[in-house]
Amino acid sequence: MIHEIARLVESATGAAEDARIEAGLLDGMPTEPAAYVSWLKSLAKQHRVYKHPYYTDFISNHADSEDLRLYMIQESVIDARFDDLLALMQVGTDGPAKMEIAANYWDEMGNGRPDEVHTTLFKRIFEVFDVRDDEVADRLTGTALLSGNLAVMLSRYRCRYAEAVGYLGMTEWLVPDRFVCVVRAWERLGLPEVGITYHRLHITVDSQHAAGWFHNVVKPAATSEAMRIGIARGTVWRLNSSARYLDERLAETAPRWADGSRR
Repeated sequence: MIHEIARLVESATGAAEDARIEAGLLDGMPTEPAAYVSWLKSLAKQHRVYKHPYYTDFISNHADSEDLRLYMIQESVIDARFDDLLALMQVGTDGPAKMEIAANYWDEMGNGRPDEVHTTLFKRIFEVFDVRDDEVADRLTGTALLSGNLAVMLSRYRCRYAEAVGYLGMTEWLVPDRFVCVVRAWERLGLPEVGITYHRLHITVDSQHAAGWFHNVVKPAATSEAMRIGIARGTVWRLNSSARYLDERLAETAPRWADGSRR
């Protein structure tokens, strides 16, 4: 019964995300793999979430330590378990795609060094801010949870592999620019260096992984029409869900600055 209910919720969630895809947005996608990859990137650059003001303005220039603390709680739905998502989605893959996912996973595992496992590095942020597990459960927003749950749903089912490729690939592609803003805020506030290692590392690592993902996972898969459609759907799901999440974060914080209640 629980499994049946979960599948109903997952199906409804997928249908809701599809309903949010702008009519005609995915029409006319290129069939040639290299052109398809370029089209995906262009799709992202034209989306309103690209260079979102929550990062480029608020986080960079205005956020205080409490703002960053709450931001990190919301980000934990993906950042704190990205290794598990990769482990799930690589099942059943082969060739260049499997090797790319494996290389990405091994980086998440700190290349075999326990103290450098990325989830461990992320937990140090919570130590800096003294974030408790019960507080995470209490303060996560619905939009943040949806972003994380979409990633889990797509990664755990083989039939959703194409969407997972688009969703996780776009997640990594957007990270470097966003994390530059987070590092800037961390340095501006003079917070402990031990807490920003995760973000500094991912500015470089995710640039490399995003390039490898597009070349070794997306491009070979783009010879299939079904894969092209699925990857594009997953990409737009990520863009749209991220936009709703960042809009919510900005709407919650911006009014406090506009009325002068925080300086």
